[in-house]
Amino acid sequence: MYIYIKMDNICGIDKEIKIDFLAEPRKRNKKETVVEIESGKNINKLTGILGCNASGKSSIVKAIMAVDMFLKYNSNNEKSQSEEKERKFYRRIEDIMPKANANRKDEYSLIELSAYIDKCSKPGIYTYRLEYTLNPEIEIKTREKLTYKSSFTSEEKTKLNIEKRRLESEIGLKYNYKDSFIQDIIDEKAINSFEEKLEYYKCFYEYINNDLIYAEESIDDRGMQYWLILNWIEEDKTTLEEVVKLIDNSIEKFEIEKVEGFRQKRIYYYNRNNQKLTFYDMSNGTRKFLSYIYLLLITLNTNGLILIDEIENSLHNDLVKFILKLVTIKNSNSQIIFTTNDQYTMDEEIMRIDQMYYLEKDDKGKTDLKRFSDSIRDEKNKVRNDETIRKKFKKKTICKGFQPSNEKIDSFVDSIQSRGILKKYILE
Repeated sequence: MYIYIKMDNICGIDKEIKIDFLAEPRKRNKKETVVEIESGKNINKLTGILGCNASGKSSIVKAIMAVDMFLKYNSNNEKSQSEEKERKFYRRIEDIMPKANANRKDEYSLIELSAYIDKCSKPGIYTYRLEYTLNPEIEIKTREKLTYKSSFTSEEKTKLNIEKRRLESEIGLKYNYKDSFIQDIIDEKAINSFEEKLEYYKCFYEYINNDLIYAEESIDDRGMQYWLILNWIEEDKTTLEEVVKLIDNSIEKFEIEKVEGFRQKRIYYYNRNNQKLTFYDMSNGTRKFLSYIYLLLITLNTNGLILIDEIENSLHNDLVKFILKLVTIKNSNSQIIFTTNDQYTMDEEIMRIDQMYYLEKDDKGKTDLKRFSDSIRDEKNKVRNDETIRKKFKKKTICKGFQPSNEKIDSFVDSIQSRGILKKYILE
């Protein structure tokens, strides 16, 4: 499970921010939303980030995804032999990694994450730090570090600390091409040392690679929705039909048909009148919700992490609540990180206040990430129980720097008429 994630100089993120998944101590409510990984150490299953448009929500998601892409990039490409292939390879990974903030192009981007990984040969706490640059004028492209400790109180040991002139992961390279490296080692002692270190690389690599699901923008694509729901029908049609009836009781059953002469299968469903309808007759909201639930069931099974950017898009608040409630299932240590534009998505019937974050700009125009539980403490360091994230959002005391005031909105509306600018807008 993720313990914390730090990032700096990533797209719209222009100052270091930290998402802390450690649950605040002494909070005994909503125990189903936390997992105890060590005595007195609980990890939050739910984490929501509230922010207005252009506040940096998508930049946070990109930074988290970047570690996964950076680690496994070597596995998707053959080792280049020629200089021309090397040059193309380098350009491709440049396009994949998130760019630096526009105001800090000459500085390194930073992503650091810490995770408790227990289902591997070396269980414990892994902390990974990646600094990289896309600036061609900087010689050292990558600084990569991995540390390990068996518990929160044990000594931290460095397993990797390297600088490279190439934009590539040492962990990913050694993991994917381990046999080639072992063949080049003659000394048996050196082989044993390499294989021992590789066990730590393997634990971290496989956790990030296998246990992270990003419900990306393609979830809105009908082709992606079709593929996900087709897989669900083939694997467990009974559960799919059970879920869909909770949100649309007019749907009775699903069927798959093979079309002669075509490889692709077709999805149909029947309503209560036994009318046969196509997959695309379902609303986009229903298709999107079912796609989310299918990905979430996979996440729950693997005890992984699912990222959802702007979770409320095309979904009613009750369906978002359904998704969040599902993550709290007792026999899974899975986590969800979601972003939202809507304060009502932060459902305070389900979520604790230390699971809620919001983005705002400071006096210098820099984006900052704040934990809601920290923002409602008074001078005596006590939480005001009468405050909710919805109240503070409405009063514009949080997410400051992005929301236009009512006065500014009214002034703009009045100016539309007074300036007579509507005459300029003609559809030709």
